Amino acid sequence: MRKRNMVRKGVAVLSVCALAAGLCSCGIDEKSEEKKILRVVTEDIFYDEVNSAAEFTEGTNSEIQVEIQTLARNKEEREPQIQKLKTEIMAGKGPDLFLLECIPENAEIEGGFLIDNPYKTMQSGALASLDTFMEKDSYWEDGNYNKTFLKAGQYDGRQYIIPMSVCYYVLPRSENIEEMTGDTLEEWLEQIRASDDIRLKQALCKFGSTHSARWMQPAADYETKEVLLDKDKWVEFSEKYFQFRKEAYEEISGKENELYFRPLNKTLLAFYESQIDLQVVPDIEGRKMASIMSYGAVSMSSDRKKEAYDFLMLFLNDRTEQYRKKHADDSSMGLPSLYGYLDGNYMPVQETAFEQWGEFPSEEMIQEMQESFREIDGAYFLTEGERALNFDVMAGNSRVTNLNCDIETEFSKIADTAIDTYKMLVEE
Repeated sequence: MRKRNMVRKGVAVLSVCALAAGLCSCGIDEKSEEKKILRVVTEDIFYDEVNSAAEFTEGTNSEIQVEIQTLARNKEEREPQIQKLKTEIMAGKGPDLFLLECIPENAEIEGGFLIDNPYKTMQSGALASLDTFMEKDSYWEDGNYNKTFLKAGQYDGRQYIIPMSVCYYVLPRSENIEEMTGDTLEEWLEQIRASDDIRLKQALCKFGSTHSARWMQPAADYETKEVLLDKDKWVEFSEKYFQFRKEAYEEISGKENELYFRPLNKTLLAFYESQIDLQVVPDIEGRKMASIMSYGAVSMSSDRKKEAYDFLMLFLNDRTEQYRKKHADDSSMGLPSLYGYLDGNYMPVQETAFEQWGEFPSEEMIQEMQESFREIDGAYFLTEGERALNFDVMAGNSRVTNLNCDIETEFSKIADTAIDTYKMLVEE
């Protein structure tokens, strides 16, 4: 197994020894060709998948050697790693390929991100356009990648980032739970407020305050430098939502939660083994949006752009599987297979990966996954704007609950702060 931040040298050492012996015996003074080094920076959680892709690449192309650098999870190691990489990138050096994660808006990562804001990084010129490679790649015509996700990785009409996994929330509804009939989150709120089903009230109470950054997306357009967060609509919904929470508190207090709005992930698949209906949670304007949870991008400074793109595509196309079938009778060609996804935690970006990623759920569940997946209107990157907004809403909820602050006044201030933050982000 390849060690993190290192390349395997055993084969190279043996080759050098054999070459040296040959030179000594025949007196030929020749140099072996140096291999092309493909440098990949990724997250620790993706190491096994990236290592499998590296083994396949090296096993099918003797000219390439893959170096994998993983970003540490702890702050003490991660911060200096990121600082060094950013310095290299600014100097026109650094890795060839980035395979990076995003984290939920209500979570933190110690040590920060290598790419803080993918939107601004695309505009900076640090990433290579992938259009030339994609235009020649039959995958983009024959594959079933959800192309609504691609727009988030585009700038000025060109593709710089390829989303690799997404997160969107669903109401996992069994037959004894009423179906949501509205098109917007506000209509869902009104239906749940009028419902006698305490489970629905529990689900909405738990979801809203900790996922407020999903109430209205996209919140900004970084290309046109526009803030899209509508203050009036956002504050109006906030007021209705937190008033609903106050009203529902006594009814749900002390009772165990039986129902949640959940991200469609493997935890949900494991929890719900029986047939359920997956209703995608809309935002307050009726859009059904997914946050991007991992992505791939090629460095503009890379001398191995085509090789980096081909490596990235191993997590989407069926090249490894086709190779395995072709060499099924050749025991010496036991190279790894990849199954159409990079991120084992969050939803793949193509339907053909659902079965393997979901660890073979029932046909009924796969159908529900497909139907919800096809409803998604688009995707967005989580930025400082979403994280700050989510934090402020949670703090505002505490003040409204414990200090009896006026809801409209409190959340009007939060909306103003969020709009100022997004303005700063799109204009910087």
